[in-house]
Formats: sequence, C-alpha cells, structure tokens
Amino acid sequence: MHFFTALSLVALGASTASAGCHRRHHAKIAASISVSGSSSLQAASSSASSASQADATVAVQYVAKGSAASSSSWQASSTASSSAAASTSSSTSSSSSSGSIGWGLNGLKKNGISFGWLPDDGSGGGTAHTIQQIEAAVGQKTSAQGWYAQAQSGTLFDGSQFSWRKDQILSGGVFQPAVMPTGGWWGLTYQDNQQAVAICNVMKEYTDAGVEVWLRFAHEVNYYQEDGTYQGGVSDFKEGWDVVAKACRQIAPKVKMWYTPNVASLDQYDQYFPDDASTVDLIGVDWYPKQTDNFDFATGPASMKAFHDKYTSSSGIKFAIGEIGLGQAAPMAARVAWLENILASGSQMPNMIAVSWFNYMKGYDFRIAACDGDSVTKTFFAA
Repeated sequence: MHFFTALSLVALGASTASAGCHRRHHAKIAASISVSGSSSLQAASSSASSASQADATVAVQYVAKGSAASSSSWQASSTASSSAAASTSSSTSSSSSSGSIGWGLNGLKKNGISFGWLPDDGSGGGTAHTIQQIEAAVGQKTSAQGWYAQAQSGTLFDGSQFSWRKDQILSGGVFQPAVMPTGGWWGLTYQDNQQAVAICNVMKEYTDAGVEVWLRFAHEVNYYQEDGTYQGGVSDFKEGWDVVAKACRQIAPKVKMWYTPNVASLDQYDQYFPDDASTVDLIGVDWYPKQTDNFDFATGPASMKAFHDKYTSSSGIKFAIGEIGLGQAAPMAARVAWLENILASGSQMPNMIAVSWFNYMKGYDFRIAACDGDSVTKTFFAA
C-alpha cells in the first residue's frame, strides 16, 4: 500500500496510468478474469504433523513483551462492548482466536452489513482526513477503520505507523490493520518468528485496550508478490501467515486473522488460501472495478459469491471487504451506485458482515465522504 521511511510517507509508484492508488487497478480486475469452481479446498490437505511442528516452534520462540504499562492508559470508547466480547467464547472450530467476530461493529450499517473506512492519509496527494472528519460528513459513527503499515524485512515491527493514530483507532469501530511484509519474510518463518512476535505484540496493545482487531496480514499477496513488494511465492506466504497466526494465538488471542487477496479467479484465491483453515477467521477480496455502471458485486468477475460460498458458514469463517472503490475516475453518482450494489448483496452472501471503503484522493477521487458531493452518501446511509 503505502511505503514509509522513519520520517516520511512515500507512495508506492504506479507502473501504469491506471495503477492509481498503491497500484490499484491492474489488469487483473478486467472483466475477462476466468472463473473456475473446480479447485479443491486446500485447507483440507494440511497435515496435522506440520501444524503441530509450527505450533511447537512458535511456543519455543515466543517471548511476549510487557505491554501492560504501555497500554494501561489506553481506553477504547466502547468498553461495554469489549467487556461483553471478552466473556464470549467462539464456538467455531475455524476461528483462530478467542471471542466472537464482529462485536466491535457497533456503528454505521446498511442492509445488515456494517460499514467502515480507510481514511486518506495524504500520501497520494490528497488531503489527510481523520476518521472523525468522515464520521461528521456521514453523520454516523464508523463500524470499522483501516490503516496501513509495513513490516520491513530486517527491522522489528514497532507499530509506529499505527500508534500516532492511536486516538482515532481507539475512538470506535473494529481496527483493521493491513500489515505488509516488505522486502522479504525475515522473522516470519518456522525457524525464526521474531517479526511475527513483534507484529502480534503490537496487535495486543489494541486488544488490551478493548479494541476488536482484524489483522490483514500480507493483504493482496497474489498481486504484491508479482510486482515485487512482497518477495517469494505461495509457500513463503503460507508459512508467514501460519507463523503470525499462531504467534497471535498465544500473544494476542483476540486478534482475528483476515485473508484478503487481490481480485483474481477463485482458483488463485484457493492457491493462496492458508493450509490450516483454523488460522483463518475472515476472508474477503480487494476489488476496484474499471467501470461506472452495470455493477455485479456478488456474481461478477471477482467471484465474490463463489469465494464466500466455498469457505464461509454461519458458525465459522466470515466474509468482509477490507478495501474497495472504483478502478477509474468516476462521478459521485457512479461511486455511490457501486456502493449501493455492494451493500445490496447480503441476501446472496449471508455471511458477509462488513465492508470498508478506500476513501482516498490518489491519482483520482475514490472518496464518497468528506469531499464535494458527499451529501448523497449521507442520504443513502440515513435512509
């Protein structure tokens, strides 16, 4: 997504004019994507022995830092909800962490689907916005908020890209951090999990503060391994995912692990799906279609419904969109029409619980809130 140095934000350069925000709308989102439902559920092929070995490795290497002092002064605004969630245990075998999924989705909702935002951080030339500014524009509290950070190979992750937004994150809604393993898989292997431990320690600071956390680790991996942002191949991702999931299971068990590939075919979603399904709490797809009408979120070329139907259930894995928007410049009416189509898909995808919008000005205007013409968005959600 967004590349950072210690002192500045640096936007990821796009290789084509259509790349837009942090690569955004590459060729894979074209309507010519072929869809295949013939792939087998790869999670079923994972071996119990390898899972046990991974668990043992994490257990041996895990050393949690003392976060009580650093988080003692933090307090989420929805403490009643967090207390209730702490006493609710998950009954599903496919949940990697304790507690129910979605207790923090206590804000904006439409057609039974909770709605959140990725506020513009200003890295792409737009004006940085806070979550509070977006809430004011829409007239309702958010159900979720997403932010980006890089876990750079060779440097222990410290969560600083999140911590300076701490007040916003604690103000309400599910925290949806996208943590990007850039430069390699250092510390994200069975032999060395120190980076995984560092990531989970940061996540623990937020769950300890009463915030529900859905971790989008290595999101859009199927694209970012092609453009070089992430290194290696499928096996590197799967090992890194497994190591992070199992470190968080011990360090920050309330964290939900969220698998969110970039738009592709169902076959590719299957290819990257973690071998141990018990480490997956939520799935979703990031999609920015290059069109301005005739939208079909559920059964269009992104295979959303097919992906939903294959992996989710009423008592197991849930479906949620980590980021979405349009893949080209479009008037506000088209952006809101896409929003309406997405949020009208609940009857076809009953386990879809949340959607978050990429509310950036980056190359062109993705925004539907805190921008000119956003009254139509406010009216839509108020109806």
